[in-house]
Amino acid sequence: MEQENLNKLRQIMRAEQEAYRAWLAEMPPEEILKHTWEYTAREDILMALDSWDPLEEQVAALLRSSSPLAEVVKEYRGQDVENEGLIDALEEAAKLNKEPPIYRQSAQYAVEHGECDAYSASCKAYVNCKRSIETAINNNYDGYHLGKQCISDVMRLYSQERVTDVLAYTVRHKERDGRFSRDNKAWANSIDTSHIEKEPYHLVVNSHPGVLDGFISKFRREVLERGSAEKSAEKPQRKPKERSDDLEL
Repeated sequence: MEQENLNKLRQIMRAEQEAYRAWLAEMPPEEILKHTWEYTAREDILMALDSWDPLEEQVAALLRSSSPLAEVVKEYRGQDVENEGLIDALEEAAKLNKEPPIYRQSAQYAVEHGECDAYSASCKAYVNCKRSIETAINNNYDGYHLGKQCISDVMRLYSQERVTDVLAYTVRHKERDGRFSRDNKAWANSIDTSHIEKEPYHLVVNSHPGVLDGFISKFRREVLERGSAEKSAEKPQRKPKERSDDLEL
């Protein structure tokens, strides 16, 4: 999955550069010259990306950006044009888009305890997660079924816990909609979403309920259940006590 996400990032950044190139091509020559440095920097960053050995969370952070190449250019501006500087810019841009921790206190608590930044960052991540789910469904539904990438397109950006919260929150707010299965409704009601129930931001996923129900079932099966099974498999087997030969009967 790590290499798959890195390839996805390269694809997105190259597409971003192509769009930038097309934008430049429409300008008169004197205007194009004003953007020479940025165009060259973008090309250098793309070359550096091919030799970068990032952590998985760094790739996920950049994928979270709507324009990762532009963000790396912003971090790179003013540095020496060396490969090390380019790598530093990639890593700094990744830091800017790192998923923040889930904040489970109220807005009032955040104000009273000087934690408004943490609260706001978590709120923004929830909203973006909701939008990512909608985008993944829109991009991977062909009118009959959801494609294989629909879950991974979201999971490469957000934690299992945050996605769980958004999906459960959505079903709980649409519990009278008969297009959600009883099983998914029961699951949603088992998730504690009290930290976002009364907050001033809207996290209900607006995708078609029938398709969203399929997404939720797929998420539970491929992420939650598989994760639980893997954790169970990792638990060490308790070794039975051996009877000592010196035990007197």
